Amino acid sequence: MAVFEAKSPRGSWTAIQAALVVVLGLALANLLFNAFASAAGWGYPYTSFLFRPLDRFADFFKLAFSYPGAPVHPAARYWGLSDLLEHHMADVRRFEGTDVNHFHVPPVPTLLGLGARVLMPFVDPVLLFLAFLTAALTALFAIVLRASPGGRTGVALATMALVGYPTLFAIDRGHFFSLVCSMLLIAATFRTLRKDRADAWAILMFAIAVNIRPNAGVLPFALFLGRKELGLKPLILLGAASVALFVGTLALVHQLYPPYTLDSFLSGLRDYGKAYAGGDIGYPNGSSFYGMLRAPLPYGPWMLAPPFFVGGILLAAAILESRQGVLRTSESLFVALSAYTLGSHIFADYHLLVFIIPLVLVAREERPLDRSDWAVVLASALMLAPKNFVFVVHDNIAWSWQVIANPLTLLLASGVVLVAARRRHRPSRSDLRLRAA
Repeated sequence: MAVFEAKSPRGSWTAIQAALVVVLGLALANLLFNAFASAAGWGYPYTSFLFRPLDRFADFFKLAFSYPGAPVHPAARYWGLSDLLEHHMADVRRFEGTDVNHFHVPPVPTLLGLGARVLMPFVDPVLLFLAFLTAALTALFAIVLRASPGGRTGVALATMALVGYPTLFAIDRGHFFSLVCSMLLIAATFRTLRKDRADAWAILMFAIAVNIRPNAGVLPFALFLGRKELGLKPLILLGAASVALFVGTLALVHQLYPPYTLDSFLSGLRDYGKAYAGGDIGYPNGSSFYGMLRAPLPYGPWMLAPPFFVGGILLAAAILESRQGVLRTSESLFVALSAYTLGSHIFADYHLLVFIIPLVLVAREERPLDRSDWAVVLASALMLAPKNFVFVVHDNIAWSWQVIANPLTLLLASGVVLVAARRRHRPSRSDLRLRAA
């Protein structure tokens, strides 16, 4: 593909520079705002653009601590995290037997969580966390750098992926699964585009990503169906691989941890829906269309339908307009990722890392960039940047206006892209006259 022949297009470098300024500039601005708030004694949520300090790294430690096993190796005192880990352990005991449990976690991440728990009696848990974090960040930097045009552009893109808001949020939450899922989606997407086909490795990476987060299937679905040369075959293979991986890991996890069964998993999903989709836990740090409705309004069952409608419309547009040659690859995947984000009822911000994909694709363009390109660049950069300045606080729930700003940005940018692509594809008057003649 021509998009993978570009080395470092000069016009695109200007756009990547702008994206880098947006990501780093807003991160610095939010840090300065938090420092001022802390000095003024305002307290959380004004003192951090991430999550509650008492819940730092919780997704990793709470999940691992929730599984049975030998006593956990004590954390070294010099980490200064003993009290935090004890808080996480106490939370695990407090929520045991409630609808906030680990059974909603799919088999593949459950297997990884069990693996961490097996190691914890022998290894300092903080050291284990740091080892996983180092491996994940190294892999992320390498994956984005390899997909990028190279040179200063590649370094800028890899830097945005590494220090952008979604990655920082994933680190703060200890949510390695989101990092792994996003890295697999990025690597598999560019492997497919580079080879002009979905080989076994791409199918496997997509299948693992889908088994970590099923909604992630939106991206390969749009990629495969949106390109005529790929067609249905890789989609069928992906479906088969995903099911086989689910069944195989479910059986293995059940052998390692007998309480985990298909019934307990489905029951856990129902509990998750009550606590997150119907409750107050999931939307405050997310970017879904549901969250945009849920934050300012009292909960109503009607809120569950609009995300499917909006996500479905965008996904259909991404696929159909791509197949007709109206949308460029960067445009179609941006719209598909917007559908992925807006159509998921719970879409925590650490999953926004995948918006590095459209930025890499725009960076490979050799032509002058137009309005659609800039819509993709700026909207993608805003997804990678924190904007947690203004909050609404009710009791123990605090949500930032970013919960509303991010979905609106994606909707507006997707509209600009689709309209601009249609106008660009529309025949000129001279073409119409020639056809008439």
